[in-house]
Amino acid sequence: MDTLQLAAAAQCLDRQLAQQAIQGISDAPGGIYLHTAKAHIALIVQRAPLGLWQDPAFHKPGALTTWTSPLNQRLAGFRIQRISVPWADRIVRMDCRRVHISKRVDQISLIAECFGGRGNIALLDEAQHIRWAWRWDSLDGKAAPRFLPGVVYVPPEDSLPFDQPLPGAAAWLRRVAPRYRPQHTTEQQAMQEAWSQRLDPCASWWRSLAEVDKSVLYPVPLPDWAPMQEIPAQEALRFVLSAAHPEPSAQERALALQRERLQHRIQKMRQDMTRWEDPEVYRTQAFALFALPDTMASDTQISAPDHTSATGALLTIAVTPGKFLHQQAQWYMQQAQRSQRAQREITSRLQEAEKLLERLVGNEPQPSSVEGSATHARLVSGSPAPKGKPEDATFSQTVIDGFTILWGKNARENDRLTFRTAKPWDLWFHIQDLGGSHVVLRRENSQTSVPEPVLAAAARIALQQSQSRAISGEVDWTEIRHVHRKPSGGPGQVTYRHFKSIRVRRDGHHSNV
Repeated sequence: MDTLQLAAAAQCLDRQLAQQAIQGISDAPGGIYLHTAKAHIALIVQRAPLGLWQDPAFHKPGALTTWTSPLNQRLAGFRIQRISVPWADRIVRMDCRRVHISKRVDQISLIAECFGGRGNIALLDEAQHIRWAWRWDSLDGKAAPRFLPGVVYVPPEDSLPFDQPLPGAAAWLRRVAPRYRPQHTTEQQAMQEAWSQRLDPCASWWRSLAEVDKSVLYPVPLPDWAPMQEIPAQEALRFVLSAAHPEPSAQERALALQRERLQHRIQKMRQDMTRWEDPEVYRTQAFALFALPDTMASDTQISAPDHTSATGALLTIAVTPGKFLHQQAQWYMQQAQRSQRAQREITSRLQEAEKLLERLVGNEPQPSSVEGSATHARLVSGSPAPKGKPEDATFSQTVIDGFTILWGKNARENDRLTFRTAKPWDLWFHIQDLGGSHVVLRRENSQTSVPEPVLAAAARIALQQSQSRAISGEVDWTEIRHVHRKPSGGPGQVTYRHFKSIRVRRDGHHSNV
């Protein structure tokens, strides 16, 4: 679930479970079950499906002898006051209250952070101090102690209050997973409007079968997806273990991955098309500037007659103060040429990519490619498809135990690898406190588990491709979605958060930090 899905689930369950007493806590795969008289709630922070779910078919075990026993002892007897998603991240908060015979009131809050392959569950007292907490650092890892008792809980640094008024659709879309965000402003605004009109907490959800072997469930219709079917919220929130689904074959996974990559490429090309204005617009502005005396601009805008207008209308043209007008007119002519070339090339690539996508969706067993584009797709016939993108060939790379590892050789390659080629769920490595290559370890999705030796191998490459000449060094690593361009920094300069460190040696030894 992304933040919007979590918020819809929390609103619905909040209404159903208000004032319900927690009767017990038990283990769930990658999270916990909360049991009340009305429902069994699955709060999943590690494995798919991530999020907040309801499991009507659950049968509570007779004894709790696993890691959830301390949490069961602390929460038993508390009544649920509110279930919410208070921040624009995948963070669920459950506020609970207990009244003693002496009228003394205890307040306690359960926090669950759902961050893909890593998750946290923490219990807070009334002063927001952490009293109990566990974490998962990998999909295959077991729960382990997370925080020292008494530390004040603080949400991620860039989190915004979920109910805070936002300036526009672009800011509001931070709550929507990137794969579900529409490309066009009108569709973004329509999606935001649909959410604002969702007055019933348990209003119907929407389902689409656009993905291979599974449905897309969303609380509002997605404009860029295939026609969606309206379904009851109780059906949308039904907890289904991912293991219950049949495991797709290697060929099916390869096809699904190539379709997803091609869809992403098509969206990028459509987005690139919107960046360029009509070449005639640039030419009209250039001719208008050439018709004026070649003086130096003193303001950021200038008015000039439009030679294409029969009525002599004026154009408002953006200019750079301190530069001569004819020099800027030449720049507009260059922009017209770039726009014409870009639209011609992108249109051709887009048409071929869309035809290829139709063949892939129809599962036609014939290899195809998009000529001239940076993305190729092919059907698998007898041999597995490579895990890396064809544009990965422009970077240095190696394959270890089936995982593709890429790295850049200079600042521009680092920037392009991290911010254009890598997926949000890919893993990113960099030598600590020194200059060096960005190293990216590709994963099929956010639930793909990476073996420890592969992580160490990627970290070793980051050490070898850095300015360090030491025999060993600290390498930081995190998911790509936690890496951001440094404000006012040059190509390849980044900031990152939610990272871990690993010490590796050039001879192959390593230790986690």
